[in-house]
Amino acid sequence: MKAKYSRKGDEPSDKQEKAASPGVDPFAEGGVKMPQGVDGGSCDPDLLDPGLLIELVEEARREAEERTEQLLRCRAELDNTLKRAAREKEALSGRASERLILKLLPVLDSLDHAAKQVEGMERIRKQLLDVLGTEGLAPIVAVGEKFDPYRHEALMMAESDECEEGTVTEEVLRGYALNSRVVRFSKVLVSKKR
Repeated sequence: MKAKYSRKGDEPSDKQEKAASPGVDPFAEGGVKMPQGVDGGSCDPDLLDPGLLIELVEEARREAEERTEQLLRCRAELDNTLKRAAREKEALSGRASERLILKLLPVLDSLDHAAKQVEGMERIRKQLLDVLGTEGLAPIVAVGEKFDPYRHEALMMAESDECEEGTVTEEVLRGYALNSRVVRFSKVLVSKKR
């Protein structure tokens, strides 16, 4: 390895001798990583070109900015993944409630029919509706309303002088919405002019 000489004289400086010693890095204690010389050894800080130092600092700054940008992108991706997982969990739980409610609707229909004949059944029907209401189920109002294809299913048109055309005159089967989303359309008769 070539010995480097200081500008002051022809003899090697103390720093250069320490750098030339095997296993000794004078810059290791301070935590400063110095650029390597052409021959692979550490450069003397007194001999470094200020332009080179500026270039090294700029390169380190660019690398730090790139890493920061990568970190921010990863954080945003993690946040999006967590939000998507929460939405999927909520949708899955909503679908589970919907399946249960769809199974219970025929029972509710039977209670509707039985309530017309026996007053005690009305109390049972109301209790069941209250339980289903806590899960977000609500009956769709149909009779006397304007026909809405997003909530009603027209079974047939019925001539009527009493109602305005396009008005629901009779509900054959009640419809229900779960958390404002229709799970079963109301089956209705719709008025038309004679």
